[in-house]
Amino acid sequence: MIIIPNEEIYGVDYSSTGGVSSTGDILCVSGLANAKQAIRNGLITPKGAYPSVDDEYGSEIYMVHGEDLTNAQLQALTVYIQNALLKEERVKEIQDIEVKLTEDKGLKAYLHVLLVNDSEEEITLDMEELYG
Repeated sequence: MIIIPNEEIYGVDYSSTGGVSSTGDILCVSGLANAKQAIRNGLITPKGAYPSVDDEYGSEIYMVHGEDLTNAQLQALTVYIQNALLKEERVKEIQDIEVKLTEDKGLKAYLHVLLVNDSEEEITLDMEELYG
């Protein structure tokens, strides 16, 4: 059995935090951290935001936020998340998507995915934090 390091499977990219090292270099993420960052970035980027690169990149989740959300909107959010995850090459299987209204009328999505190296991961999206 050949074991491939996570860095080779999931790659390396600049950190989405915008941080820099003590020497002034832009921070990078690799391996599993890069996979989770890439999945999150694909979900929070409005679909079509980068048409010169890929007009299908991103998702429609930005359309579902605010107060007094209906059940239909919550179901739509689940579908938007699922559609974006299905396009992500690092995701082998979507295990669960749970969308919840919080006590303070916020909205969170909890995603459980199986990655291509069989790593089970949870990703949480706080919609109010993302789209206020």
